[in-house]
Amino acid sequence: MTAEPVLVGMGRLASTERPGLVLVDCQKLFTLDPAVSAAAEGCGRAAAAARAAGVPVVWLRVLFEDDDELGPVWTAKAPALKQLRPGAELAEFDDRVGYVDGDPVVTKKRASGFVHTVLDDLLHELDVHTLAVAGFTTAGCVRATVVDAASLDYAPVVLADAVADRSTAIHDAALVDLDARYADVVPDGAAWFRALGSTAG
Repeated sequence: MTAEPVLVGMGRLASTERPGLVLVDCQKLFTLDPAVSAAAEGCGRAAAAARAAGVPVVWLRVLFEDDDELGPVWTAKAPALKQLRPGAELAEFDDRVGYVDGDPVVTKKRASGFVHTVLDDLLHELDVHTLAVAGFTTAGCVRATVVDAASLDYAPVVLADAVADRSTAIHDAALVDLDARYADVVPDGAAWFRALGSTAG
């Protein structure tokens, strides 16, 4: 018997059914680097276009009440996250990303927006299936959230102009990998939402 080889990147999800937008960690700590400025503006365009199309917009943020909540990995790998305290300026959403008071906000303490949060329940309440994802950083919390979304049988879409990483090489590699394995990567998030037209929802 000859086994069929495992091939990745061979198909497209091509889904627009019941869309939603999740914006990952669009907080000032993650947007300080000038390298991510264009993506912050891309998030703002995507959020505005999603609202115009009648698509629900959900925000993820990282907050810690005390250092112990970081856990052993982030304590070692990303101690700067200790600055993300409730009320801290660096924990606030960047003015460019399009957050609007009243939008649903889910607080997380790990890379994936689905780990020990209410995100999955909220998306089911909003009747979301196709999950567009934007924010920071591409190879970090964006990728972790997309991988878990795929594992939970959402149809992920990554908005390439609205995600960024501190390293261009890491960003580019993450997009290639996500597009091959877990999601459809589209070049222009706002255009993707505009193309939904009045059929969204």
